[in-house]
Amino acid sequence: MFHDIGKAKIPLAVLDKPGRLDPEERALIETHPAAGYEVLKGNAGVSPEILDVVRHHHEYLDGSGYPDALCAASITDIVRMMTISDIFAALIEHRHYKPPMPRQQAYEIIKGMQGKLEQPLVAAFKEVALKR
Repeated sequence: MFHDIGKAKIPLAVLDKPGRLDPEERALIETHPAAGYEVLKGNAGVSPEILDVVRHHHEYLDGSGYPDALCAASITDIVRMMTISDIFAALIEHRHYKPPMPRQQAYEIIKGMQGKLEQPLVAAFKEVALKR
């Protein structure tokens, strides 16, 4: 539930923009994982695992993610699972800038993200993705 808490630092005009983000807006959005980490890191009630998810849920196995460009073994299993869930949710949920996508189509997109997402985890996620 905490993974996107850093979005509270992003202006609603950017978060709810009905069209494509410009490069400056995109850069601002990409600050939310580090911002969320900074908000939570001093709280004794937040575990190191949750802090890891908050900061790294946009990292990809190939190092193309943000904010730290982590790759492969540097990304924990819990972050790998959260990244899959977060991408899937973003695809199937209604957003101001796009209609919701059918679950099967969203699953095919994450399945096609070979090299970025842990494919055995994507395969295990299929039942959750399609049976709800």
